[in-house]
Amino acid sequence: MQRDHIPAEVKRAVLVEAGHCCAIPTCRATTTEIAHIVPWATSKNNSFENLIALCPNCHTRFDQKKEIDQLSIRMYKQNLSILNNRYGEFERRLFEILVKSGERVFVVGGGGDILVANAVKDDFFEDKHVESLWPEVVGGNGYRKNFPMSFTFWVTDAGVEFIRRYASGLDISS
Repeated sequence: MQRDHIPAEVKRAVLVEAGHCCAIPTCRATTTEIAHIVPWATSKNNSFENLIALCPNCHTRFDQKKEIDQLSIRMYKQNLSILNNRYGEFERRLFEILVKSGERVFVVGGGGDILVANAVKDDFFEDKHVESLWPEVVGGNGYRKNFPMSFTFWVTDAGVEFIRRYASGLDISS
């Protein structure tokens, strides 16, 4: 039986979901292929829910070598949905950096507190309120306000566990 082509809009949605990178968080290679979670031969299913972006190496490890199991691939797909709906691009990139570095402290510039606001709300990061430069802005009407130029955050134990689960492809929904 001839395989149906995957519609362009479905391919695009799968690639956008993964940020045009491999969906496996410890890989994140930028050359990607569209993989079927449940094989086409079994499912005949080209739906968004059954597709995931994988690099050629991870795709081979999943489809042919069976080094990556279907449950793991399903978890990567589920985790992408959670990450994309809850966390901004900056937070997602920061999670990836923290996965690789293992660091527990990081500094962001002015306005960085806004960029990690959801991870702070979820108790993954804690603002350590380290003193930094606080320039003063003065308005024509006498309004005065100081703004911090940097923020220092600590990755909490809950944040370490979340990042570990994310990097391992485990369920991050709880």
